[in-house]
Amino acid sequence: MKARAYAGWAAGGLLLAVLVAALAGALSAQSVTYGGVSFPIGDRAFADRVAEYVSASCVRDAFDDPEEALGPPDAKRDGCQGCGGCDANAVSLGFRLSELDTRGHLVLEFVDNVLLDGPGNDLFVYITNDKPCRVEISADGSQYISVGVTVGYPGAIDIGPFVTPGTEFRFVRLSDIPSDEDHSSCPGASIDAVGAMGPEETIAVGEASGNLEVQPVGQLALAGGGADELLIILDHSSSMAETVQGEVKITIAKEVILDLINDFPAGSPVGLRGLAGCESSDLIIPIQPLVKDGSYRAQVTAVTTYGATPIAYTLEQVKGDFPSTTGTKLILLITDGMETCDGDPVKAAEDLLAAGYDLRINVVGFDIGQDSKARDQLMQIAEATGGVFLEASSREELRRALSLSAPFSYSVYDSSGALVYSGRLGEATSPQLPTGVYRVVVNTQPVTVVENVVVLDGQTTIVPIGG
Repeated sequence: MKARAYAGWAAGGLLLAVLVAALAGALSAQSVTYGGVSFPIGDRAFADRVAEYVSASCVRDAFDDPEEALGPPDAKRDGCQGCGGCDANAVSLGFRLSELDTRGHLVLEFVDNVLLDGPGNDLFVYITNDKPCRVEISADGSQYISVGVTVGYPGAIDIGPFVTPGTEFRFVRLSDIPSDEDHSSCPGASIDAVGAMGPEETIAVGEASGNLEVQPVGQLALAGGGADELLIILDHSSSMAETVQGEVKITIAKEVILDLINDFPAGSPVGLRGLAGCESSDLIIPIQPLVKDGSYRAQVTAVTTYGATPIAYTLEQVKGDFPSTTGTKLILLITDGMETCDGDPVKAAEDLLAAGYDLRINVVGFDIGQDSKARDQLMQIAEATGGVFLEASSREELRRALSLSAPFSYSVYDSSGALVYSGRLGEATSPQLPTGVYRVVVNTQPVTVVENVVVLDGQTTIVPIGG
């Protein structure tokens, strides 16, 4: 057990910290987004000082620094396989071996921000290892109010049901919850950051306007980007009649594609071409503004399996599918194997670029298993055009791969819940909206929701989507 008390700061040191924090806040009060939550006052929203830290049992030295819970989230949750959510940029509360053992807890203070009840969730605890913790809040660091249990990255809490409106809180106490023995390196909840939505900034709603840019980042940006036109190529050769996890592959592919198309806003330029039988490839849905009258569903559903896999021949036919060479184009190729009609699909992909098309080919290998030759060829097709290669071995993995490989639609709602804009990730234009607070919903799989997005007068608010 380790106990560390931080309450004995000298008054001068605390005053200096307040002044420094206030100055930093004034310089960096632009809205920031972490884990799908947008904080209008920027990084100033996060806890500034450790008041007390007492760890329960079995916390290793690498995960027992409470100051790692200060400031904005900085854990690299996806950067370590087999780490169980442990991160050196977070602090562990530990776990109790018995009810007689000490309860691990961490007390943090907001110096240049306060926690108070507002619309929706007010307090956000970023926990890296999916372990729950008990949450209490205090105005003075002495008397605490329990506001429940949370888990997640972040775990969100609405303090409204527990407090008197207008009361300001500066202290948050997080405590471990006894459970089965936890023998990980960071037992108990592993805390990366704690943010408070804080007081609402004065925003003159509707009196001025700013821009909102929903921006794909990370793998989502690399794969989906922002193409002007999308062509989906579906392999429906004989091998797609085989099953994966008890389901017929072509059935899975058609249903996931239908879900994908249905997520696009009406008017999106999207088409579908089939791939089956040597020197055979049908343009099932021409590239044109999408009309959501259900006709595309009947056309996709009618696709049947037959023949070999003519990837090269199909890519050669693509030249006639796009209305012109102008604008950016994205081809999404879904196949369960390599070329089987003696063509050269890599050259066919390169020829499209040589013909003047500004395009990328993203390839999804569906249930290719241990076929290294197929994997290598499909990777080369994608790489030849600057695209990406993804693999999927189940319905959910295919859904996820397509989510990463196509530009998805998003919607923006104002504070009253009214829809004010619909668009696509990566589009060249960004909406101009009245100043105010908005909610952004992106139709990825699963859906991505970003709350409390603030649009300020004359500024562009960037909302990053992906990781």
